[in-house]
Amino acid sequence: MPLVEYNGKSPRIAEHAYVSPNATLIGDVTVEDYSVIWPSAFLRAEYAPIYVGSYNTIFDGVVMFTRSQKNPIQIGNYCIIESGAVLFGAFLEDYVLISRNSLVFEGCSLGEGVILLNDSTVPSGMTLASRTILKGNPATVVREQSRNDMLKHKDRAEHFAELFIKVQAQLPNIQPYVLSLTDFMKILLGELKIGNQVETNAEVQQESSELSPEKPSEEVTKEPPDESLEEPEFDGDSPEG
Repeated sequence: MPLVEYNGKSPRIAEHAYVSPNATLIGDVTVEDYSVIWPSAFLRAEYAPIYVGSYNTIFDGVVMFTRSQKNPIQIGNYCIIESGAVLFGAFLEDYVLISRNSLVFEGCSLGEGVILLNDSTVPSGMTLASRTILKGNPATVVREQSRNDMLKHKDRAEHFAELFIKVQAQLPNIQPYVLSLTDFMKILLGELKIGNQVETNAEVQQESSELSPEKPSEEVTKEPPDESLEEPEFDGDSPEG
């Protein structure tokens, strides 16, 4: 994977974290255990550190770029940052969800359990209160959520991490884009065997029916010859192969 040293500082990845070989990490980036960085993510810590805590999922195409020494990026635990989101310097507490194509500028603070909906923008220096759901440009509060709602988000973030850990245990070199979402869910539920053989229930049933002793042989199912077979076209004088 592209891990690039910058100003004498190199990315640090915990033993139980996963960073796709198709992601790029530059400079003072730290990724803690059980966090997953998906393909095409771009974490560029040139002027201030980027810290990714535990049980976070950074999806495809996410960009993090610290453009100022005063504005590092700090990601708490159990956060999900969806595809196309861009962060230029922000502090995220735990259980935060940044949805697709959202934009977060320098000096922002997102409280515990904040949900930023699709295509939203958080201007520089803005503080988002804990457990609020926001949308728009600039982001405004849509509604608040309960602590139970917030903890459901924690469960979701934890499932993402557990899912990929489970896949890695069976296929250490697997990439997140190799299996479909359906396959991932089957693995999480223990319904799909990988490593040696992958087969669905339908395939098992088809194989069983093919091996069934009750299946009639070709001779039994062979129909009586018709007239064209009784009077062959070449009458024994067919040309040699």
